Amino acid sequence: MANIERVYDQIRREERAALQRRVDEAYRREPELAALADQRRTVFLDAAAGRLAPDAAGERLRALDGRERDLLRRAGLAPDALQLHYRCAACRDTGYLGDGVRRPCACRLLLGARLDPAIGVNERETFEAFDVAVYPTERQKKEALAARKHCEAYAAALPRPPMPNLLLMGMTGLGKSYLGNAIAYRALGRGVEALRATAYGFVQDTLDGIRGENRALPRYRSIPLLVLDDLGTEPLIPNVTVESLFAVVNERAARGLATVMATNLAFAALQDRYGERLFSRLTDGTTTRILRLTGDSLRRGTPAC
Repeated sequence: MANIERVYDQIRREERAALQRRVDEAYRREPELAALADQRRTVFLDAAAGRLAPDAAGERLRALDGRERDLLRRAGLAPDALQLHYRCAACRDTGYLGDGVRRPCACRLLLGARLDPAIGVNERETFEAFDVAVYPTERQKKEALAARKHCEAYAAALPRPPMPNLLLMGMTGLGKSYLGNAIAYRALGRGVEALRATAYGFVQDTLDGIRGENRALPRYRSIPLLVLDDLGTEPLIPNVTVESLFAVVNERAARGLATVMATNLAFAALQDRYGERLFSRLTDGTTTRILRLTGDSLRRGTPAC
């Protein structure tokens, strides 16, 4: 994504400029620091040319480092004032990890979610922001806390939880969508790629893919974590909806890929809507953990949690 690359370029430019300002200030306060930098370069050149033995070069560099620390301390500056600072130490502001086959850093995945609405993950509905006080009864609070605990454990086991599927069930406004987003956001923060979509959006992408107008459809089958929200609200299009959902859920389960699904439908309604074949996949006890939320809707005057 071009926008992400521009952001990282800007971050690196800003940090290089900040380093130059720190260097200028340090040299202004302690001019000897500039001389030390010149001496350090001379040591490197002499060692590379063979004019200085490795042991002697190492000893000389250690002495220069010690003197630099003393001068920085005397000037009231931080020990790393003359070093480039990174906003993400893991990837050094490149957005990627690894020397050979690179993989996205967590900071890049989170930035991507902020910049690309199509990823469907927001930074508001998180485990950290989970507020049990919005639940109206002690029983519902206890149930919500238990659900959060299970969802956090699932997120902690990503990308390969013991059971790849998690099915969140319950009436509207009980926090299923919130928990699905919280799992996806935690996944991104751990460096696991995630996609969150509604079942309606999935069916629309399927139709666009059939027309050759959407190349994003393969991501549903391959992304490490898929959160499929509002299952049961999508249009039932003959030879498309049920077949496409079965193909994605079945293939992901076979590959052990993590899939979180949320639905307002009860078991009987799920079976009636999708038929035995897909229903058995959605509720298979060998691949799916089912969490059922009950109680009063939080949308009655209170934002859902």
